[in-house]
Amino acid sequence: MIRKVFIFSLALLFLISSVSAADSSNWTTANVGYETFKIPPQYENPYKSDFNIYEFDEDISVFSIRYVNPNLMSLYGYFVEKYPEKKVNVSGHDAIHFTYFDRYDDKNKSILWFSSGEEFYYITWIGHNITPEIEEIVKSCSPSSYSHEEFYSILKDEYDNYLIVNAIESQRIDYPTDSSHHSFFSVGTNGFSVGVIN
Repeated sequence: MIRKVFIFSLALLFLISSVSAADSSNWTTANVGYETFKIPPQYENPYKSDFNIYEFDEDISVFSIRYVNPNLMSLYGYFVEKYPEKKVNVSGHDAIHFTYFDRYDDKNKSILWFSSGEEFYYITWIGHNITPEIEEIVKSCSPSSYSHEEFYSILKDEYDNYLIVNAIESQRIDYPTDSSHHSFFSVGTNGFSVGVIN
């Protein structure tokens, strides 16, 4: 009797694990930054696709993959200040999972930051949970070149730099007082960039 229960339990466990894994054998691919990502069928035919972003819909939060190295500091700092975050591991990649509720769309939304090679990316999608499809997308890219400690240390340093730049800018006489101002300064492998987004 115990043997039958054990075999039944093992078969049930196998069935559950095979159902929760996403089959990506028929997915298309998209190049973003320096990586090729698998794209689930429901997100094929993008609204926009170029070196920096794969954007399925005009609303970037529906589904997108973005290469963020050129604006790493400003984007990461903005997300840290705006949304709750959690450290996670997705398909062997250390990651930061931001979640929020969009009251205009009346939907939960997610942003997952991770690295592939020496580059940083994020994926946006509707929902609070990291789905098997999102796991498969992350799994489809190269492993991170960073250790667990290095990954989180880089992001912490970027956030610290974001705070310093914003503190300096807030002392300027011509600093905008409305919340639509978003400035950035980023140093990365491609050089550095500075700018203001209104």
